Amino acid sequence: MYSLLKMAKQGDWLPIFPCWNSYTSAMIGDHAATSIADAYLKGVIDLTDEQYGYLLKNAFESPATQEEYKSGKGRRALPSYLKYGYVPLEDEVLESFHQREQVSRTLEYAFDDFALSRIATKRGDTKNAAILSTRAMNYHNVYSIADSAVRGVYANGTFIEKYDKYKKTSFITEGTPYQYTWYVPQDVAGLATLMGGDDGFNRNLDNFHVTEQYWHGNEPGHQIPFLYNYAGQPWKTQKLVGEVMKNEYGTGIGGLSGNDDAGQMSAWYVFAGMGFYPVAPSVPEYVISGPRFDKLTIQLPENKTLTILAKGASRGKNYIQSLTWNGELTDKNFLNHFDINKGGTLIFTMGETPNMNWGVKKESRPYSLSGE
Repeated sequence: MYSLLKMAKQGDWLPIFPCWNSYTSAMIGDHAATSIADAYLKGVIDLTDEQYGYLLKNAFESPATQEEYKSGKGRRALPSYLKYGYVPLEDEVLESFHQREQVSRTLEYAFDDFALSRIATKRGDTKNAAILSTRAMNYHNVYSIADSAVRGVYANGTFIEKYDKYKKTSFITEGTPYQYTWYVPQDVAGLATLMGGDDGFNRNLDNFHVTEQYWHGNEPGHQIPFLYNYAGQPWKTQKLVGEVMKNEYGTGIGGLSGNDDAGQMSAWYVFAGMGFYPVAPSVPEYVISGPRFDKLTIQLPENKTLTILAKGASRGKNYIQSLTWNGELTDKNFLNHFDINKGGTLIFTMGETPNMNWGVKKESRPYSLSGE
């Protein structure tokens, strides 16, 4: 994280996608900021006023010269995003390796804005926290209620006419509109509201999987198997995660279903094996899917230990019946980072059939922005 911040100081811009020791615009989004936000919110790093300034600069400013912009400094299409609350189809984002892809950019910028708003809140910068929290809701602007999916939007606010959410298209990065619809990790509950509530959300997510739209080989969808926890059906997450581990990974040549970009394909598997996953970086929570081992021991700082017990998990008992944290029963289907970082013991009672009553209540679900 400090290397990214040092690059910002030396190059006057926080990189959006550093590669080969250089600025690049090889991918979309502004996720160096999100990574830094996660580390800062978890107390792993601190930030000076100058370093915070570079984070804000990416979110509010564009380079003064085309030379800087072409080199990969600054968010692509930021003026359009700030003007409309989304990147319209008329802005083809030509000064980028990935051109167009306007809807994907909008979704990723909205999440980046959310992560930065959490830094602002922690620092007491209420003005920018409010602005960025509002921008975190920009996913609304590219969501089509009639299609139950995201869709390309023109500058006048109308949706593109030719459209098939099941097929790849120019306004989506390396995927389909349906696959990118679920890229709202900051506000899954708000996305569910757009889909008609929990029932509509779960039906739509069921259809997504039935139509075989889930593509584990592309990392922007890695949070999708965990989303049932946000809408009252965590047992489906428990089932799906196990299926992905079994079907998308192997010990043969290759072994992975896609490129191990920045180690993410492997990291997903490790988290899934432990039984929890960080759906929304900058939110210090992990969404529970259930362990796949009978016992795990995680060494923590200051000689502390987190022990995870799940008898029978390695032999096919993959459904959570109950959970205790340091001897106390809990119905929460997520873990708090600061709690488990103190060390202790998680005991999962596992079974071969779903417990459809565990972790389903509103108060048992992970964080969502619109739930504040």
